Amino acid sequence: MTRPSREDLGKITLMLRDRQKALLEELQAEFDERGTQQLIELMGREPGDGGDVSLADAVADMNIQRADRQIHELRDIDAAFARMKSGDFGICADCGAEIPPQRLLAHPAAKRCMACQQRHERLFAQEGRPKL
Repeated sequence: MTRPSREDLGKITLMLRDRQKALLEELQAEFDERGTQQLIELMGREPGDGGDVSLADAVADMNIQRADRQIHELRDIDAAFARMKSGDFGICADCGAEIPPQRLLAHPAAKRCMACQQRHERLFAQEGRPKL
């Protein structure tokens, strides 16, 4: 396998910067919208029935989950930039093998080769789910 070429690194950097910008804009819009909704509620909106409250709670939970995914992705992008700076970009964090340029072009923030990523997903598939 070969490490990404300078041209590939340029494309990957651009892809990471574009995605980072889009995520930041989405988060800003989410927080602006949330603030507007709270302002409307504070201005005297009549309380709804229990179904309205349940629906509002479900929507709020989905918005929080979406924001959490966006923040997690931003952290992955920051970590990819840090790996570029340190010279570790394109090296699997688990096994130390080179990550193929095709994988990096498809998923620029990848920190594992496909085999290690699949193993990671199998081992941690239940992570974050409540256990009874």
